[in-house]
Amino acid sequence: MTTSTGSAPARAHDAATSAALRLAAAAAGLTPGDVELLTGDEPCTLEPGAACTCARVPVVTAWGVPLGALCLHVPDPGPLALARLEDVAQLLVPLLEQRAGEDHRDVLDPEEQRTLAELVMAEVEHRRELTEAVLATVDVGILVADPEGRLQMGNDTAIRWLGQPVRDDLDAEDQPAHYGLYRPDGRTLLTAQDSPLQRALRGEEVVDAEVVVVPFGGPKRTVLCTARTMSTATGNLLGAVVAMHDVTAARGREAALAEAHAQLAEHAEQVEALARASRAVATAEDPRRAVCEAVRELTGADAVHLLEPEAAHTLVSTASTGADEHLRLRVDVSSRSSPTATAFLDGEQLFAADLATHPGTAPGLARSVRAASAVWQPVLLRGDEPLGVLGVVWHRALPALPPAVASLLRTFAGEAAHAVERADLLARLARAAERDALTGLANRRCWDEVAPREIAWAERTGAALTFALIDLDHFKRYNDTFGHLEGDVLLREFAAAAGACLREVDTLARWGGEEFVLALPGCGSAEAVRVADRIRAVVPHGQSATIGIAQWAPGASAAEVLARADGALYRGKRAGRDTTVVAGPGT
Repeated sequence: MTTSTGSAPARAHDAATSAALRLAAAAAGLTPGDVELLTGDEPCTLEPGAACTCARVPVVTAWGVPLGALCLHVPDPGPLALARLEDVAQLLVPLLEQRAGEDHRDVLDPEEQRTLAELVMAEVEHRRELTEAVLATVDVGILVADPEGRLQMGNDTAIRWLGQPVRDDLDAEDQPAHYGLYRPDGRTLLTAQDSPLQRALRGEEVVDAEVVVVPFGGPKRTVLCTARTMSTATGNLLGAVVAMHDVTAARGREAALAEAHAQLAEHAEQVEALARASRAVATAEDPRRAVCEAVRELTGADAVHLLEPEAAHTLVSTASTGADEHLRLRVDVSSRSSPTATAFLDGEQLFAADLATHPGTAPGLARSVRAASAVWQPVLLRGDEPLGVLGVVWHRALPALPPAVASLLRTFAGEAAHAVERADLLARLARAAERDALTGLANRRCWDEVAPREIAWAERTGAALTFALIDLDHFKRYNDTFGHLEGDVLLREFAAAAGACLREVDTLARWGGEEFVLALPGCGSAEAVRVADRIRAVVPHGQSATIGIAQWAPGASAAEVLARADGALYRGKRAGRDTTVVAGPGT
């Protein structure tokens, strides 16, 4: 091999030393002509101003005794060249120690030649075995390629990951398909141009390039590749080496963490959606419809129906939203003859991917609600008391109910149960505040709201309006004779009988004790008399009643009209009771 520009001829030594220097340099992969051995105080022969650099390594015994120095005459020697120079120095130490006290001779005898060759080859073999042992035990995959990119060797780790030995007859273009090398997505085959070895051979810096290895019959593995080129001390390209680090477990942890974050974000969205739905239901005037609207928003359904018990074994839709909100559903739950009945009786969520073919579905139901898929969610109070069923309908087919939707429905059904129960309780409280506890009729508080409203309606429309006061005759005597409990029975039964004589627009209220007040919108005094007489005819238990009637006149207040009716009532009592008396215009 030609020496580098500026290097000096090797200094003349005895034949043994020169031969040892050449053999040791060749074994270490250096050009013998570029290596110079200095002994004693000999200066380096490199001329001042030469283009190459003198890299010097001392030759020292194990006891620290200097035997000389080695100089490497190459342009810009790198770390690898200096490491090889140190290897040469170590190979020369035994020989120089042996010959330090001997006279120089021009030739080696056969025994010395054999000893020197064995020494050098033993050192070379030791270093080769050490290198192979290191490569075989590290958990890093190592591949080495020649300048054309053909693989020349691979350590045990790399061969295990690739699932087969390396082939030096395989062109770079065929390597990705042969060894199963893919891009980071794990689906797109790597091209030869994108392989870390080829990129390094093109002069690119390749650090932590991600490659997915999918060997035939072996586990998929994600590796990070760092590739470098290899060159001789004189700069000749030897090939490239790639180190592969297995990050499969790390990528799995990253994927699991990303999935956990996604699930957490989804859960947060579900919680916020449930919170919005709960707020909407809690503040709605009609909580049942608000429940349906909230379920429709949470599930993305086309229609939602809330069915509640109307009578024994019957559910009816009490609220709905969506395309089918005007459809009134009625379901018999005396047996498990329908999905609605099954969900209600079992208290379990039930999903039908194909409503038209689902067992128990009425033939016309799917057509009437235009449903392809549906889910029935029981509304349970305190976990096990059935309050109703939410029927959720999609006009498009769902192959399966998404787990998030199923979970949202189960969670919100409990909120819906409490909302309906709370609404019913408030309605009962409102009715109780306006109803007489004994008879169930409107009380004085309710009357005080109804009477002005009826007068305002009469003033706007010009329609007739008549008030009446009703008093049960001799009620105190009845109580004294039969007891207060029987008196209460008489009041309740009279309220029911009198109510049956009235229209829906009429208002009958308990005024106090055995007195009742009546508003008859749209009735003049003559029509009111006929109504009063019907009421007197249905007083139970052989009792009677006296009724005073007063027709409202424009400008009069409710109190003024009632005062006139009260006057008529007392005229009737003075006249003998069990009669109807009409107040005159001014009386």
